[in-house]
Amino acid sequence: KGNYITVWDIVINEIMQNPSAVNDSYGEWFEIYNLSNFTLNLNGWTISDYDNDSHTINSDLELPPLGFAVLGNNSDYATNGGVNIDYEYDDISLGNGSDEIIIVSPGNAFSDTVAWDNGAAFPDPSGASMALIDTELDNSVGSNWTVSTTPYGDGDLGTPSFPNFFSDIDVSVNSLEF
Repeated sequence: KGNYITVWDIVINEIMQNPSAVNDSYGEWFEIYNLSNFTLNLNGWTISDYDNDSHTINSDLELPPLGFAVLGNNSDYATNGGVNIDYEYDDISLGNGSDEIIIVSPGNAFSDTVAWDNGAAFPDPSGASMALIDTELDNSVGSNWTVSTTPYGDGDLGTPSFPNFFSDIDVSVNSLEF
Protein backbone atom coordinates (compact mmCIF):
# COMPACT_ATOMS: atom_id res chain seq x y z
CA LYS A 1 0.00 0.00 0.00
CA GLY A 2 1.36 3.35 -0.92
CA ASN A 3 0.82 6.41 -2.95
CA TYR A 4 0.93 5.86 -6.67
CA ILE A 5 1.31 8.59 -9.22
CA THR A 6 0.17 7.81 -12.73
CA VAL A 7 1.79 9.75 -15.55
CA TRP A 8 0.25 9.77 -18.99
CA ASP A 9 2.30 11.03 -21.89
CA ILE A 10 -0.34 11.66 -24.53
CA VAL A 11 0.18 14.37 -27.09
CA ILE A 12 -2.21 15.81 -29.66
CA ASN A 13 -0.03 15.20 -32.70
CA GLU A 14 -1.99 16.01 -35.88
CA ILE A 15 -5.16 17.97 -36.67
CA MET A 16 -7.31 17.95 -39.82
CA GLN A 17 -9.62 20.88 -39.17
CA ASN A 18 -10.32 21.86 -42.78
CA PRO A 19 -10.42 18.96 -45.26
CA SER A 20 -10.90 19.63 -48.98
CA ALA A 21 -11.72 16.14 -50.29
CA VAL A 22 -14.97 16.12 -48.27
CA ASN A 23 -17.05 18.62 -46.32
CA ASP A 24 -15.80 19.50 -42.81
CA SER A 25 -18.81 17.78 -41.26
CA TYR A 26 -17.62 14.48 -42.80
CA GLY A 27 -13.84 14.67 -42.69
CA GLU A 28 -12.52 16.39 -39.56
CA TRP A 29 -10.18 14.37 -37.35
CA PHE A 30 -7.26 14.62 -34.99
CA GLU A 31 -4.57 12.21 -33.90
CA ILE A 32 -3.10 11.54 -30.49
CA TYR A 33 0.17 9.77 -29.73
CA ASN A 34 1.14 7.76 -26.64
CA LEU A 35 4.71 8.57 -25.64
CA SER A 36 4.59 6.15 -22.70
CA ASN A 37 5.45 2.47 -22.47
CA PHE A 38 1.95 1.58 -21.24
CA THR A 39 -1.28 0.81 -23.06
CA LEU A 40 -3.89 3.38 -22.05
CA ASN A 41 -7.65 2.99 -22.25
CA LEU A 42 -9.23 6.37 -23.00
CA ASN A 43 -12.77 5.31 -22.04
CA GLY A 44 -14.11 8.15 -19.86
CA TRP A 45 -11.72 10.82 -21.17
CA THR A 46 -13.25 14.09 -22.37
CA ILE A 47 -12.62 15.97 -25.62
CA SER A 48 -13.65 19.62 -25.59
CA ASP A 49 -12.79 23.17 -26.56
CA TYR A 50 -13.01 26.51 -24.71
CA ASP A 51 -16.57 27.04 -25.96
CA ASN A 52 -19.46 24.58 -25.86
CA ASP A 53 -18.04 21.55 -27.69
CA SER A 54 -17.66 18.55 -25.39
CA HIS A 55 -17.69 14.78 -25.79
CA THR A 56 -16.82 12.02 -23.32
CA ILE A 57 -15.32 8.89 -24.85
CA ASN A 58 -17.90 6.25 -24.02
CA SER A 59 -16.30 3.00 -25.17
CA ASP A 60 -12.93 1.31 -24.89
CA LEU A 61 -10.26 3.07 -26.91
CA GLU A 62 -6.90 1.47 -26.28
CA LEU A 63 -3.84 3.49 -27.15
CA PRO A 64 -0.77 1.20 -27.33
CA PRO A 65 2.70 2.28 -26.20
CA LEU A 66 4.28 4.57 -28.80
CA GLY A 67 1.06 4.23 -30.79
CA PHE A 68 -1.44 6.48 -32.49
CA ALA A 69 -5.22 6.85 -32.32
CA VAL A 70 -7.27 8.88 -34.78
CA LEU A 71 -10.47 10.44 -33.47
CA GLY A 72 -12.92 11.92 -35.94
CA ASN A 73 -16.46 13.08 -36.57
CA ASN A 74 -17.18 10.34 -39.14
CA SER A 75 -15.84 6.78 -39.03
CA ASP A 76 -17.22 5.82 -42.47
CA TYR A 77 -14.11 5.43 -44.66
CA ALA A 78 -16.23 5.80 -47.83
CA THR A 79 -17.52 9.25 -46.88
CA ASN A 80 -14.85 10.76 -44.58
CA GLY A 81 -12.12 11.34 -47.16
CA GLY A 82 -10.50 7.92 -46.79
CA VAL A 83 -9.20 7.91 -43.23
CA ASN A 84 -9.40 5.04 -40.74
CA ILE A 85 -10.97 6.48 -37.59
CA ASP A 86 -10.30 4.65 -34.31
CA TYR A 87 -13.05 6.52 -32.44
CA GLU A 88 -16.01 8.55 -33.74
CA TYR A 89 -17.04 11.49 -31.59
CA ASP A 90 -20.06 13.77 -31.78
CA ASP A 91 -20.75 17.26 -30.43
CA ILE A 92 -17.29 18.43 -31.57
CA SER A 93 -16.59 20.70 -34.53
CA LEU A 94 -13.05 21.84 -35.33
CA GLY A 95 -12.95 25.49 -36.33
CA ASN A 96 -11.11 26.18 -39.58
CA GLY A 97 -9.52 29.43 -38.43
CA SER A 98 -9.14 29.40 -34.65
CA ASP A 99 -10.22 26.75 -32.17
CA GLU A 100 -8.91 24.34 -29.56
CA ILE A 101 -8.78 20.66 -28.78
CA ILE A 102 -8.58 19.80 -25.11
CA ILE A 103 -8.33 16.18 -23.99
CA VAL A 104 -8.72 15.47 -20.28
CA SER A 105 -8.49 12.22 -18.32
CA PRO A 106 -11.10 11.26 -15.73
CA GLY A 107 -10.54 13.19 -12.52
CA ASN A 108 -8.56 15.84 -14.42
CA ALA A 109 -5.32 13.96 -13.74
CA PHE A 110 -3.97 14.73 -17.22
CA SER A 111 -4.79 17.06 -20.05
CA ASP A 112 -3.34 18.29 -23.29
CA THR A 113 -4.46 21.35 -25.21
CA VAL A 114 -3.73 22.68 -28.67
CA ALA A 115 -5.20 26.08 -29.56
CA TRP A 116 -4.64 27.13 -33.17
CA ASP A 117 -4.91 30.76 -34.18
CA ASN A 118 -6.03 31.38 -37.78
CA GLY A 119 -2.46 31.34 -39.08
CA ALA A 120 -0.88 33.87 -36.70
CA ALA A 121 1.57 31.28 -35.27
CA PHE A 122 0.06 27.91 -36.25
CA PRO A 123 -0.24 26.72 -39.85
CA ASP A 124 -3.67 27.40 -41.39
CA PRO A 125 -3.97 24.81 -44.16
CA SER A 126 -6.92 23.79 -46.26
CA GLY A 127 -6.93 20.19 -47.49
CA ALA A 128 -3.94 19.30 -45.30
CA SER A 129 -3.52 18.52 -41.64
CA MET A 130 -1.44 20.48 -39.17
CA ALA A 131 1.35 18.13 -38.07
CA LEU A 132 3.53 18.39 -34.98
CA ILE A 133 7.13 18.38 -36.24
CA ASP A 134 8.29 16.07 -33.43
CA THR A 135 6.24 14.39 -30.69
CA GLU A 136 8.80 15.56 -28.10
CA LEU A 137 8.13 19.25 -28.90
CA ASP A 138 5.68 21.49 -27.03
CA ASN A 139 2.49 21.21 -29.07
CA SER A 140 1.14 24.48 -27.67
CA VAL A 141 3.74 26.43 -29.68
CA GLY A 142 2.64 27.21 -33.25
CA SER A 143 6.14 27.12 -34.74
CA ASN A 144 6.40 23.44 -33.71
CA TRP A 145 3.71 22.58 -36.27
CA THR A 146 3.84 22.40 -40.06
CA VAL A 147 1.54 21.57 -42.97
CA SER A 148 1.37 17.87 -43.93
CA THR A 149 2.57 16.97 -47.43
CA THR A 150 1.76 13.24 -47.65
CA PRO A 151 -1.40 12.32 -49.62
CA TYR A 152 -3.88 9.91 -48.08
CA GLY A 153 -7.34 8.59 -48.90
CA ASP A 154 -9.28 10.78 -51.34
CA GLY A 155 -6.47 13.31 -51.84
CA ASP A 156 -6.10 15.40 -48.70
CA LEU A 157 -2.66 15.56 -47.09
CA GLY A 158 -1.81 14.04 -43.73
CA THR A 159 -0.54 10.92 -42.01
CA PRO A 160 -3.42 9.59 -39.89
CA SER A 161 -2.29 6.59 -37.77
CA PHE A 162 1.33 7.00 -38.89
CA PRO A 163 4.32 9.13 -37.88
CA ASN A 164 4.02 12.64 -39.29
CA PHE A 165 7.41 12.42 -40.93
CA PHE A 166 9.37 9.43 -42.18
CA SER A 167 12.85 10.97 -42.02
CA ASP A 168 14.26 7.88 -40.32
CA ILE A 169 13.68 5.70 -43.40
CA ASP A 170 16.82 5.06 -45.39
CA VAL A 171 16.45 3.52 -48.83
CA SER A 172 19.57 2.45 -50.63
CA VAL A 173 19.56 1.79 -54.38
CA ASN A 174 22.22 -0.90 -53.73
CA SER A 175 19.76 -2.90 -51.64
CA LEU A 176 17.13 -3.07 -54.37
CA GLU A 177 16.96 -6.19 -56.50
CA PHE A 178 16.53 -5.87 -60.25
